[in-house]
Amino acid sequence: MTEPPRAPVVRSDYGLPYSKGLMAQSIMATGLPPERSFVLAAEIERRLTGAGAAEVEVEHLREVAEEVLAAEENAHVVRRFGQWWRLRRLEQPLLVLIGGVTGVGKSTVATQLAGRLGITRVIATDQLRQVVRAFFSQDFMPSVHHSSFDVASALRTYGDDASGTVAGFLRQAHDLAPGIDALVHRAVSEGTPIVLEGVHLLPEIPDPRLRERAVAVRVLLTATDERAHRAHFHARGMTTPRRPDRYLEAFDRIRVLQDYLVERAKREGIPIIDEAGIDPVVARVTEVVLEAVGAEAETGDVTTKVRGQSPKEVL
Repeated sequence: MTEPPRAPVVRSDYGLPYSKGLMAQSIMATGLPPERSFVLAAEIERRLTGAGAAEVEVEHLREVAEEVLAAEENAHVVRRFGQWWRLRRLEQPLLVLIGGVTGVGKSTVATQLAGRLGITRVIATDQLRQVVRAFFSQDFMPSVHHSSFDVASALRTYGDDASGTVAGFLRQAHDLAPGIDALVHRAVSEGTPIVLEGVHLLPEIPDPRLRERAVAVRVLLTATDERAHRAHFHARGMTTPRRPDRYLEAFDRIRVLQDYLVERAKREGIPIIDEAGIDPVVARVTEVVLEAVGAEAETGDVTTKVRGQSPKEVL
């Protein structure tokens, strides 16, 4: 029985066979749904195998992919794929900072975004807080032993009002800032892309001087609809061991922190994303990231940041 033609090996440092799954993941970054992305990835494979070559250059793979997208989709999708391609070849690492209070879907969005962009390092600032509190006693660094919205009420150092809630949160954020800076410093030193998510990612955190060494993209996720925000905590209580009661009891303080973050984001020009549903939010954040990469390319800055080879994620 005649064997079906095999997908060619993509000629790069890795020399791996073409993968429909990885190509579909790449195409999904343009905003297309998974089902459609796999159909297009299969068509790209069909064209590659039909050519009969045992190997294909990385740039030729890009050309074939863009030809298929142009024929099957539209100019917007082709443009987004081109931006994704530049993203995968950045020499300076991509640094995505996703801010927002608890209950707006930061963790889910960060994980799904990282999957679309082929990023393997996703860290929450609350994970860092857990590490710090393991090393520093409550007497030495009391702020990290409480949730961001509970610092003021727990320590009773600040007023029992909106300004006190914000002041307690800011104390915690700046206590964690050195650790956040250390994470970013390692990423830029290694040239590794990273997604950071957390309420503590203020305009001054991480250090702007570190952000200059990366392609930094910031967004703030919000939940304007109070009922939808409350519903998130009820849904979380059904899927995780965490009880929603403590969040609902602190709901007003959480909303105070969101108002503060929105005000800061508006002043700093940070995109504020408030969409209904995780999929639209992930699509919008992906769009912001790819637009930032495209803007660098248009100004010519990206010419100093591009390597000659594309990584294995596109194979």
